[in-house]
Amino acid sequence: MSKVQLIYTGVSQIVGGPELGLLILSDLSHIRQVAIVCDSRMEYELSLRAAGTSLTERLLPEVLCSINPRMTGEHYEVLFNSIIDGQYKALLVDKDDLTLTPIRASDAVLLAQVAKLDIFMEESLFKRQSVDYHANKNKIALPVNALSMEMLRHALDKAIEEENYELASMLRDEMRHRKKDA
Repeated sequence: MSKVQLIYTGVSQIVGGPELGLLILSDLSHIRQVAIVCDSRMEYELSLRAAGTSLTERLLPEVLCSINPRMTGEHYEVLFNSIIDGQYKALLVDKDDLTLTPIRASDAVLLAQVAKLDIFMEESLFKRQSVDYHANKNKIALPVNALSMEMLRHALDKAIEEENYELASMLRDEMRHRKKDA
């Protein structure tokens, strides 16, 4: 399996949508990027770490990392290996015994930031999901399969309201595909 190493570059809010944000991860050369949907609480958690406040030293991720000295990049890494129903699937990989522990995608990014873990994505998934990287841009394209059903419904309503029937058709097809697979 080939994989691409990613770095966390920041968080962006979804304007005009539900209370969600996007965690932006780019490849090391800043050519391509992916966006992972997160809730507003995770946006806040990551902003605390970015600000470097001492407030975080008593929060759960930091406490768990301090009592588990193996929770370092020497022993663990994060791997994004698929996307299902608009949600990236992440694994915490124990590099010593190759144990794979499923973890929520946004939590995996937070843990990687706290414990200084490397983040990887399977290369085929990265090629399929990534878009061109643009630093300091306020817009990012998201593949339709990276949207939750709630986000798809919201986007469909907006596409119909704006009379963008081609986009509405594509969104409707994605929703039908997911319902059929459920």
